[in-house]
Amino acid sequence: MIISYLIIVLAVVAWKGYYALLRALKCYQQDREQHDSLREYLLANGATPFQSRWPFYRHALQRAFVPMAAQWRLWGALLLLGAVMFLFRNC
Repeated sequence: MIISYLIIVLAVVAWKGYYALLRALKCYQQDREQHDSLREYLLANGATPFQSRWPFYRHALQRAFVPMAAQWRLWGALLLLGAVMFLFRNC
Protein backbone atom coordinates (compact mmCIF):
# COMPACT_ATOMS: atom_id res chain seq x y z
CA MET A 1 0.00 0.00 0.00
CA ILE A 2 2.84 2.38 0.78
CA ILE A 3 4.44 1.47 -2.55
CA SER A 4 1.29 2.52 -4.41
CA TYR A 5 1.30 5.84 -2.56
CA LEU A 6 4.94 6.42 -3.50
CA ILE A 7 4.19 5.61 -7.13
CA ILE A 8 1.31 8.11 -7.14
CA VAL A 9 3.43 10.83 -5.53
CA LEU A 10 6.37 10.25 -7.89
CA ALA A 11 4.05 10.28 -10.90
CA VAL A 12 2.49 13.59 -9.84
CA VAL A 13 5.88 15.15 -9.10
CA ALA A 14 7.28 13.95 -12.43
CA TRP A 15 4.20 15.22 -14.28
CA LYS A 16 4.36 18.64 -12.61
CA GLY A 17 8.14 18.80 -13.06
CA TYR A 18 7.86 18.05 -16.76
CA TYR A 19 5.42 20.90 -17.32
CA ALA A 20 7.50 23.22 -15.14
CA LEU A 21 10.53 22.42 -17.30
CA LEU A 22 8.57 23.14 -20.48
CA ARG A 23 7.35 26.46 -19.04
CA ALA A 24 10.89 27.43 -18.01
CA LEU A 25 12.41 26.58 -21.41
CA LYS A 26 9.71 28.45 -23.29
CA CYS A 27 10.09 31.50 -21.05
CA TYR A 28 13.88 31.47 -21.39
CA GLN A 29 13.70 31.24 -25.17
CA GLN A 30 11.14 34.03 -25.43
CA ASP A 31 13.15 36.28 -23.14
CA ARG A 32 16.32 35.68 -25.13
CA GLU A 33 14.50 36.48 -28.38
CA GLN A 34 12.80 39.61 -27.08
CA HIS A 35 15.37 41.01 -24.63
CA ASP A 36 18.76 39.86 -25.85
CA SER A 37 19.95 43.46 -25.90
CA LEU A 38 19.99 43.31 -22.08
CA ARG A 39 22.50 40.46 -22.23
CA GLU A 40 24.64 42.39 -24.69
CA TYR A 41 24.46 45.48 -22.49
CA LEU A 42 25.55 43.54 -19.42
CA LEU A 43 28.41 41.89 -21.30
CA ALA A 44 29.61 45.25 -22.60
CA ASN A 45 29.63 46.62 -19.06
CA GLY A 46 31.87 43.91 -17.64
CA ALA A 47 29.52 41.12 -16.60
CA THR A 48 30.59 37.52 -17.07
CA PRO A 49 28.57 35.39 -19.50
CA PHE A 50 26.76 33.72 -16.59
CA GLN A 51 25.96 37.05 -14.97
CA SER A 52 24.62 38.38 -18.25
CA ARG A 53 22.22 35.43 -18.56
CA TRP A 54 21.19 35.40 -14.89
CA PRO A 55 18.09 37.67 -15.36
CA PHE A 56 16.79 35.22 -17.97
CA TYR A 57 17.44 32.23 -15.70
CA ARG A 58 15.76 33.91 -12.75
CA HIS A 59 12.68 34.82 -14.75
CA ALA A 60 12.43 31.29 -16.18
CA LEU A 61 12.67 29.75 -12.70
CA GLN A 62 9.98 32.08 -11.40
CA ARG A 63 7.70 31.25 -14.31
CA ALA A 64 8.27 27.53 -13.71
CA PHE A 65 7.85 27.24 -9.95
CA VAL A 66 5.42 29.98 -8.90
CA PRO A 67 2.46 28.15 -10.51
CA MET A 68 3.52 24.94 -8.74
CA ALA A 69 3.54 26.70 -5.38
CA ALA A 70 0.12 28.16 -6.17
CA GLN A 71 -1.29 24.64 -6.44
CA TRP A 72 -1.21 24.21 -2.69
CA ARG A 73 -4.43 22.17 -2.65
CA LEU A 74 -2.78 19.39 -4.67
CA TRP A 75 0.29 19.29 -2.41
CA GLY A 76 -1.93 19.43 0.68
CA ALA A 77 -4.02 16.53 -0.60
CA LEU A 78 -0.89 14.47 -1.27
CA LEU A 79 0.42 15.29 2.20
CA LEU A 80 -2.90 14.35 3.79
CA LEU A 81 -3.02 11.09 1.84
CA GLY A 82 0.51 10.31 2.99
CA ALA A 83 -0.40 11.01 6.62
CA VAL A 84 -3.42 8.73 6.37
CA MET A 85 -1.31 5.99 4.80
CA PHE A 86 1.28 6.39 7.57
CA LEU A 87 -1.41 6.16 10.28
CA PHE A 88 -3.01 3.06 8.75
CA ARG A 89 0.35 1.38 8.41
CA ASN A 90 1.28 1.96 12.05
CA CYS A 91 -2.08 0.90 13.51
